[in-house]
Amino acid sequence: MDNQTNQGDDIDKLIKILDNMAEGGVSRIKVETSEDIKEGEAKKSYHHGRCDVGSPFAKGALFDLEDPGGE
Repeated sequence: MDNQTNQGDDIDKLIKILDNMAEGGVSRIKVETSEDIKEGEAKKSYHHGRCDVGSPFAKGALFDLEDPGGE
């Protein structure tokens, strides 16, 4: 197989994954690639509110929160 055929197969696989998620009721999908996850594996993150998954707000590490101790 040539590289263009491989890319077409990968795109078809991705479309199938996204279609299955949408059919399963997922309303928002954010796709990111990572070298840390093995090829063919997937990881899901869930959104719990208005802040972005993985943001400082979601992790409880607010960068602009004043120190409640004073100074």
